[in-house]
Amino acid sequence: MAMRVVCALFGKASGAGRLRGNALALIAVCLLNVSLVALSLGCAATDPPLPISPLPLAAHTAAVAPDSANTLAISVADVPPNLPKYDRGDWRHWVDDDGDCQDARQETLIAEAQGAVRYERADECRVASGDWAGAYTGERFSDPGDLDIDHMVPLANAHRSGAWQWDKARKREYANYLERDNHLIAVKAAANRSKSDKGPEDWQPPRSEYHCQYATDWVDIKRRWGLTATPREAAALRGMLAGCDTPITLEVTQAEGVALPAIVSTPTAAGDGQTPAAGAGDAGSGTASDWDGLRYDPRGADRNCGDFETQAEAQAFFEAAGGPSEDRHRLDGDGDGVACASLR
Repeated sequence: MAMRVVCALFGKASGAGRLRGNALALIAVCLLNVSLVALSLGCAATDPPLPISPLPLAAHTAAVAPDSANTLAISVADVPPNLPKYDRGDWRHWVDDDGDCQDARQETLIAEAQGAVRYERADECRVASGDWAGAYTGERFSDPGDLDIDHMVPLANAHRSGAWQWDKARKREYANYLERDNHLIAVKAAANRSKSDKGPEDWQPPRSEYHCQYATDWVDIKRRWGLTATPREAAALRGMLAGCDTPITLEVTQAEGVALPAIVSTPTAAGDGQTPAAGAGDAGSGTASDWDGLRYDPRGADRNCGDFETQAEAQAFFEAAGGPSEDRHRLDGDGDGVACASLR
């Protein structure tokens, strides 16, 4: 009612040509009363309210704990001293679970390409080129051979964090999991090999702008898969999350009921307590003596032809890793049993 009176008075004053020095004050009072009444009474308005502009989304949206947007939690436990030996051969990858001829590596390359990719052949089984942004280094790539598909939480790290007790089916699922962004991520090969199986306490991406996302993904993956962190690992993650644009708090709890491996004696080769007995390596990878003279461990990080100086070196590594029956490192593109033929 007050609004109507004030506005009516203003209308009469202006209509009679008597608008003087108090006119601006009358206008302000009128507008103020209009706003107050509209808010308190919900009076009908001809124009809809302006929408609130959405916040810009990051390239990779962080997956945070459902209980709080600014809080994550992780369970901490020490690594048992008598873990079963990590065997990369137990974590079969890369596989084609959906039967479309594209294995998990190719699926990841396709999903993370900035636009359409080009395929090697008409069957579209393998990617030939595309445009990728390496999250760890900030560099761009067009050749998939320059990229590794990194397990955000490396297989060996998962093994130490509780996955040692998984069966092979569960390990295979983890090694090829495509249902969560950044569980598998295409990154510069050199960065992935520098990372190896290290946790964030010992390795962090060179590109500091990615630290927040990296730590967020790491914590979420460990929670999803029931994996623990070490105290040093949790401390490093806490520091990375504190550096987010909106700092994220990491709640650390002591893991309860953590399974411990049985203490067993492991046979070793005679005369050397550190050398595995014959046949103790990955399935299909030969014995420890087969790896003598190799620059890289065939059980270790993925390698490509650019890592070798000669074709003979690549061939020796290829065979020690299970070739030609198994091409774990994808060195024999045409399946003729010759690794890195381009180096000849």
